[in-house]
Amino acid sequence: MKNNKTRSNSGIQEENAPIREKFRQMEKELTKGLIKWKLKRNGSPHFNEEVLDRSSDKIVNEAHTIIKRRARSTLREIRQAKQEFLKTYRNKDDK
Repeated sequence: MKNNKTRSNSGIQEENAPIREKFRQMEKELTKGLIKWKLKRNGSPHFNEEVLDRSSDKIVNEAHTIIKRRARSTLREIRQAKQEFLKTYRNKDDK
């Protein structure tokens, strides 16, 4: 039996917020581990944990910003290609 309740987008976002935060924290921890590995591999001195935390936060946030920007750009290109296709397709039918 289906649930007759409907959820708004904001309700779904609120429900998924803890999951997103967990994933974001996992991304930051992975990034921090990669930074430590790279520093150790290069023989660089060990940095303060606070510096590593800030650096990993900054890297993860920048990565998300880049992904969002590229996704918007790609979506715009897809929409433009669709419009050009439809315009061409419609013009062929008119002939």
